[in-house]
Amino acid sequence: MTATQLLNARPIQLILGLLILFGAISCIFTPNYFFFKMGARFAGLLMLGYLALGLVFLLLRQPRLMFLSFGCCAGLCLFLKNSSNSLLKAPARNNQLSIRVAHFNVSASDGDFESTLKAIKQSKADLISIQEVTPDWEYILSESLGEKYPYSASMVRFDPYGLSIYSKHPIQALDTFYYEEIPNFSGVIKAKRARKSFKFICAHTTPPLYSQAYDAMRNHLRVVAAEARRDSLPVVMIANLIAPPWWAEVQELRSNAQLFDSRRSATYSLSEVLRSPGDYIFHSAEFNCLSFENIVSPQSRHLGIKGQYQFKANAEKTYR
Repeated sequence: MTATQLLNARPIQLILGLLILFGAISCIFTPNYFFFKMGARFAGLLMLGYLALGLVFLLLRQPRLMFLSFGCCAGLCLFLKNSSNSLLKAPARNNQLSIRVAHFNVSASDGDFESTLKAIKQSKADLISIQEVTPDWEYILSESLGEKYPYSASMVRFDPYGLSIYSKHPIQALDTFYYEEIPNFSGVIKAKRARKSFKFICAHTTPPLYSQAYDAMRNHLRVVAAEARRDSLPVVMIANLIAPPWWAEVQELRSNAQLFDSRRSATYSLSEVLRSPGDYIFHSAEFNCLSFENIVSPQSRHLGIKGQYQFKANAEKTYR
């Protein structure tokens, strides 16, 4: 029996059709269970898989399965696009002040202090968030960055939740707020040579490795979103969520805090999916994101992210 004859059988078509449909639906409406959450992390690869599968069914002359595969591919494509920044291209620059923001997780350096410090300095950021800061890293960072970044604060820990913030601009206010035992930074920066201030938030959630961890992450992000809404200042939020942008927890954070994702593409490459960086720089509607990129080490390890943000000439308060 040939493959075409096998696929012509109605029971086989029904089973394959249900499996194809189930894969797409479970990515778009993901149940709060570990198995489905981990599967939904590969939604971008599944979308490409549906495209390839549709071409295979085209060659095998299976129109029903072909249209179903292409339809699921299109549905996932729209879903992933709507999960990221809705702008298709970078906005035009204006004459307003721009701020460079960078985020690093020093645990990804594997003890390579030299290349990590070099990457931090080469980012030329005005505001740098560093996570998983241990006492050793805190000493090295303060010695290396203290001259160029005179305004800083650190919450040193032996667990993965140590935080440091380094700024070229004065930090007018700084607060540490907690979710359970996990610290988060919230502060206000006054930009030099401009009569503008903005709020920054640094957050790091527990890894969502089991079902209860998803609930903990969601509750943590609700606390962070409430902090972002606490006043009317423009907001830049730096977060390490270890979660792709289409997960419900990330989407709920953006909606509750009325923030935009700096990434204009929701998909990850295969190497990024396997590393699961899950780090973000979100911004409020008062900013335009002019650029955004990943930062990698010479050994191709994901060290962090950076972006450039410009105040809008006429800032809108609405969330899109």
